[in-house]
Amino acid sequence: MHFRDASAADAPLVAAMHVESWRRAYAHILDPAWLGGPIEAERLALWTARLTSPRPDRRVILAERDGAPLGFVCVAGGDDPRWGTLVDNLHALPAARGTGIGSALLALAAQWALDGWPGAGVYLWCYAENHAARGFYAHRGGVEVEDVEKAGPDGRAYPEKRIHWADPAALLR
Repeated sequence: MHFRDASAADAPLVAAMHVESWRRAYAHILDPAWLGGPIEAERLALWTARLTSPRPDRRVILAERDGAPLGFVCVAGGDDPRWGTLVDNLHALPAARGTGIGSALLALAAQWALDGWPGAGVYLWCYAENHAARGFYAHRGGVEVEDVEKAGPDGRAYPEKRIHWADPAALLR
């Protein structure tokens, strides 16, 4: 497995991975009409903007094996004064699930957070209905600390859970 920072040239790849992951994982959550089409242009615009004008407090790490993409993580360092660094996106392609790629990407995000924002935690948002992801995070020590309803990318509101690691070093074990 090989990890590297994403560049502007990777925007279409990251967007395509994001779309594929969401279509599989969120088929029972997000609006099927949105997942069927508008998601592609929306995700491409998002990742093109993020990777073309990168911020120093954001990092996107790609995972690859033999040149083939496996997944990615996007991290926003020191995003929240109380909760710490935001794991904004963590996606393993369906074919890579169960291979440890998600854990490896989460560990890289945690290490980056520890290096840049020592003493702060790591957190993410997860759809309440995404039971598989919630189980994945719980197994890695994530604690569900807050329930909110947030606007989804398809324009609907969804219940989400904030999952927190007070000590990101727990994700390195």
